[in-house]
Amino acid sequence: MSGNTSTSSTGGGGGGGSGPCGACKFLRRKCVAECIFAPYFDSEQGATHFAAVHKVFGASNVTKLLMSIPVNKRLDAVITICYEAQARLRDPVYGCVAQIFALQQQV
Repeated sequence: MSGNTSTSSTGGGGGGGSGPCGACKFLRRKCVAECIFAPYFDSEQGATHFAAVHKVFGASNVTKLLMSIPVNKRLDAVITICYEAQARLRDPVYGCVAQIFALQQQV
């Protein structure tokens, strides 16, 4: 699942000069220094990944979820949320379970 999120902590967040993070770019809002999405959704590819997350879960729900998770576990949560969102867009009924079924059939 590598490549879906950015692990850099300089992802826009206000004073970086690199522009808004992907989430703020998608939501068309100003990216502030304490933006919860900035470390995980970079300015280049982050907007496309966040679009899937926003469509499936909603930005507000993801914000609440990330706020309830310890900082050291948020990257894993974001990777998982992105994977599930993309799987739900491919298969709205089964989501990532469809991939599990497919792998079980191969074994």
